[in-house]
Amino acid sequence: MNRPRVDELHDTSGPGAGAADDRGARIRRRRYARPPVDIYATETEMVVLADVPGVRKGEMNVALEGDELVIEGPVSGRQQEESALPWGYYRRFKLRTAFERGRIAAHLEGGILKVTLPKTAAQSSQNIPID
Repeated sequence: MNRPRVDELHDTSGPGAGAADDRGARIRRRRYARPPVDIYATETEMVVLADVPGVRKGEMNVALEGDELVIEGPVSGRQQEESALPWGYYRRFKLRTAFERGRIAAHLEGGILKVTLPKTAAQSSQNIPID
């Protein structure tokens, strides 16, 4: 298994996120938990695995906002106004590698979200013949 290059995905949802964030993003960081995430690379894709127990498939939101991958999902049955516990999960990653946006896929099962980001042909590994 190949490790992702540091510049392929960069977490921008942490406490050190820039001051230019909008108010909504700051509130989500305070009220939402950052789910544990594993990221790995294969020859043809990057895979993000996020642990999001309690989130229903229909309520999970995975989106591309410009050059950022956003993962957000409320925990089912938790009332935002009443709960001292986190309302849900929120994580944001800057994409610093070219991916085939039309082929990005997400799957949620058993509290595990899997997001597959296919690399563009230029990013895929390829053997170069030696003359």
